[in-house]
Amino acid sequence: MGIEFNISDRGVVVLKKAVPFERYFPSETDKKFWDDFKIKYPEKTLAEFLTQEPGLGTVKELDTGDVLVENTPGGELQVKEAVRKYHEKYPMHITRMFGSYILLAGEPLRAVHATPIPIKYCPLMRKLLNEVGGETAQRLLETLEGSSEDEQRQLMCRLINEVVIDGGYFDTKRPLNSCEANVLFGASEMLFSAFRSGHIDAAVIVSNNLGTIITTTAEATQGAVKRMTGLFYTSPARDIMETAEKENIIPVFPYTARIDQIAGLEEALERGYRRVAVSLASHDNRLWGEVENLAEKYGAEVYRLGLCSTGIAEETAAQMQKYSDIIWSCASKAVKEYIEPKAIAQVGLKIPVYIMTERGWKLASNHLGVMQGIQNFGEDTVLASGENRPVFLNGQDGIRKVMKKELLPCSDCPTPCI
Repeated sequence: MGIEFNISDRGVVVLKKAVPFERYFPSETDKKFWDDFKIKYPEKTLAEFLTQEPGLGTVKELDTGDVLVENTPGGELQVKEAVRKYHEKYPMHITRMFGSYILLAGEPLRAVHATPIPIKYCPLMRKLLNEVGGETAQRLLETLEGSSEDEQRQLMCRLINEVVIDGGYFDTKRPLNSCEANVLFGASEMLFSAFRSGHIDAAVIVSNNLGTIITTTAEATQGAVKRMTGLFYTSPARDIMETAEKENIIPVFPYTARIDQIAGLEEALERGYRRVAVSLASHDNRLWGEVENLAEKYGAEVYRLGLCSTGIAEETAAQMQKYSDIIWSCASKAVKEYIEPKAIAQVGLKIPVYIMTERGWKLASNHLGVMQGIQNFGEDTVLASGENRPVFLNGQDGIRKVMKKELLPCSDCPTPCI
């Protein structure tokens, strides 16, 4: 399992929590921003901050970047609380919207850097921006037609500030339970139905200010993510951690909010849960082999949800195709080329969700049944890849099934796929 602190005779070693900036912001423009930004933020290193904490003990920064704290009167817990206090004072988050990665930082929290939107058209993006309304959303839509990257970066940051941050999605006093479905066939909505129907007893997901968490109820699962659009790094906050515990949510890394889904899954399995859903997003979809190993080791039924696939590499798509149960296609070229032909069922047309296994169909058909108010939905469905793949579409009269060979080419899908 993931380790944040090493306890030894010497004291407490706090392992370095690196911001994976270069992984999500690889361009020269990004690198120049980061080189300038990290000079001034955070104002203090972890070692400097801990040194100034009253009564903490002797603090030494090691060559590895880890920090050793010796002679701490309050022991391990005092060090952990001080580490969380540091991350809360200097928060940073990496999120994603419409394929753009965005860095949030500072107090008050603001979006400080974004990558350009890699797609020119997305029906979901257009729908959401039109719902948001206002000058920023409209101007951002207009930039997709060919404005400068700098303008698009600035507008994306402004949109995150106005809609996501000011909308309370990183509010550390926000509630963590909800019955509200935000999209028809989102991952949290499917897990909500799976909990309600008794198919799963735990879910390993990710939440703002909490990092990797284990949820054990439908309401906590939906409430912890709300309309989150991707989270790849986050900073902890004591208030939201305490709220999580009251809602029976288990933060796997309560003092650093680390995101490590493999460690989260192992923690859930160690706690005795045996019907567990786990999500991986973006580049982390390459880790499905490790999920398979844990499922075999513990003899558990693990439902595997592949998310946020826009821009993934072919090698990552190969891992998803081999091990995932359900895959959200987003605007991924690799998913279209390597995963779509192997899918045995599909939900939706514009941004399809691909069902890869009978285990995935169990969750998908359950959710479709909940939506329709029908038990044993689709029990006569013949699962098949290729032209005979069943496709489920939502219309005015509810869910209807067609075969892939009956579909006309999609005229309203994301473009270009990357």
